[in-house]
Amino acid sequence: MTVAAVVTAAGYGTRLGSTLPKALVPVAGEALVVHAVRAMLRVASTVVVTAPPTHLDAFREALEGLDVSIVAGGETRQDSVRAGLAALSLAPSDIVMVHDAARAFQPPATMSAVAAAVEAGADGAIPVVPVVDTLVSAPGPDGALGEPVDRGDFRIVQTPQAFRADVLADAHARGGAGATDDASLARALGYRVVAVEGHEWGFKVTHAGDLALAEHVAVEWT
Repeated sequence: MTVAAVVTAAGYGTRLGSTLPKALVPVAGEALVVHAVRAMLRVASTVVVTAPPTHLDAFREALEGLDVSIVAGGETRQDSVRAGLAALSLAPSDIVMVHDAARAFQPPATMSAVAAAVEAGADGAIPVVPVVDTLVSAPGPDGALGEPVDRGDFRIVQTPQAFRADVLADAHARGGAGATDDASLARALGYRVVAVEGHEWGFKVTHAGDLALAEHVAVEWT
């Protein structure tokens, strides 16, 4: 059974305020995508990175020496995942993981856990972590604070998300547009997706302030 991965890195990361695509932003001297791919290669035998079409050469340079393939991503995340899947030659029962390069410091143990859950029989598996902040519903039209929400009923979803290869292919072939992650596509079609314990280091680098945390984690990482 092959374990393969698509690392999505085709976004431009405008919220980060960088002139570079987010995945090329350096952390501890190396691009985010390098940290993500290096960890993934400890779990997956085949890795495809989806990159912005305008920066393919820059990604090839950043990832030089790592055993990965690089393909042009699409306009949306779903388009990019489809492009990554098309670059893989997988049997229906193989396991494929989809990972955001922006979650570059997710520990390999978490990656292994989602793959193991699929190998054990789930159609898909995702890492989740508890919500630690107080939650309320959205404010009303007059700005009044929304009602409290029990945070114990909610979890934060991370990546990588793992699937049996035929499940993910079907989810992208028949799923609707606009899904924010692959698990949503699969669950909408009735597939069984289970949760495994995520890790605090699986946070997503989104804003400039996240880079300080990423620098700290990168030191611990090494």
